[in-house]
Amino acid sequence: MSKDHHIYPVVVEKSDNGVALYFPDIAGTAVLAPDIQTAIKEAKNMLVDRILELEDSKQSIPQPSEIDNIELNDSSDRIVFVEVFLPPYRDAAANKAVTINCTAPLWLRDAGKAAGLNFSQLLQNATKEALGIRNEDLTKLK
Repeated sequence: MSKDHHIYPVVVEKSDNGVALYFPDIAGTAVLAPDIQTAIKEAKNMLVDRILELEDSKQSIPQPSEIDNIELNDSSDRIVFVEVFLPPYRDAAANKAVTINCTAPLWLRDAGKAAGLNFSQLLQNATKEALGIRNEDLTKLK
């Protein structure tokens, strides 16, 4: 399996309010949902989030367990597999807008507002220029 493509077993259990799912190999991945379709979607999103968190914190990503090594608590429990391909999620995370606190004199802020300036866009453009990043360079990365 590549670092971009992962397939993990997930344990499906019946619950009083629908179904419960968890990935036995990845801590903190319990999902409760009213039906299996919703549960699988939520489990997939949780798996993506947890793998990206592990990558960001430079922790190793656990290997998926073999089916025979997964202990089920009830005879009605089942194992299904969830597959994720990470590049689209990484791209979305990398382009997520974040807040940057910037200090400027009051008169400059007021003049910029009066002129209808977009401070966020100005800061982005100035930062790209300072780093030598051109918009053409960014389109090549996509």
